[in-house]
Amino acid sequence: MLKYELEDLTEVDEAVHSLYTEKDGKYILAIDGLPEPEDTSGLKNKLNELMGEAKEAKRKARELESIKERQEEESAKEKGEFKTLWEQAQQKLAEKDDELSKFQKRIQEKDINLAANNIGAQLAKSDSKRAEVLSDYAAKYARHNGENVEFILGGVAISETDLMNFLKKEYPFLVDGSSASGGGASSASGSGASKEMNRAEFSRLTPQKQMAFIKDGGIVED
Repeated sequence: MLKYELEDLTEVDEAVHSLYTEKDGKYILAIDGLPEPEDTSGLKNKLNELMGEAKEAKRKARELESIKERQEEESAKEKGEFKTLWEQAQQKLAEKDDELSKFQKRIQEKDINLAANNIGAQLAKSDSKRAEVLSDYAAKYARHNGENVEFILGGVAISETDLMNFLKKEYPFLVDGSSASGGGASSASGSGASKEMNRAEFSRLTPQKQMAFIKDGGIVED
């Protein structure tokens, strides 16, 4: 099976080298209809900036904490200035921690989407609509452990290949090369389905009706 992303072309047979395009020092499998992965470098640079600011805020907070311990209780009561500075430092630190947490979450979500899109693209190379639906299913089993994306099935960590095999069995009608037309499958229009449907409605359909909807050119919206 061809990999979506390679560090070096020597990882695959020379006969398929022309199928890859070099981008940012890596080789990406060219697939018609697959959207370009979103560049997260800007977010990651901002994350590093926020981490630096948070580190500096923590340093200042420690300095003020040390000053607080040395101050005489009477002097602190009379002036009240230190208490104000200390509370301001704590508030700023909390704000930086919250902003940092939000940026980390956004980056993790993008990493999960990228991993899920990679699975969808490998399972449905010939149809971007089916690849998008499979990516959505794959994302439901993806988790970010703080360092990288992992896949969980039934509370157990599994590999990307195991998840792909699971999706092939669960949704064979969405996978390339499947002949699962389903004897009980009816057309999307015959079942009352429209040409556009949100993901919640699509998930409630039977597998046969999901297949019919996609084959009839239906669009699943977020």
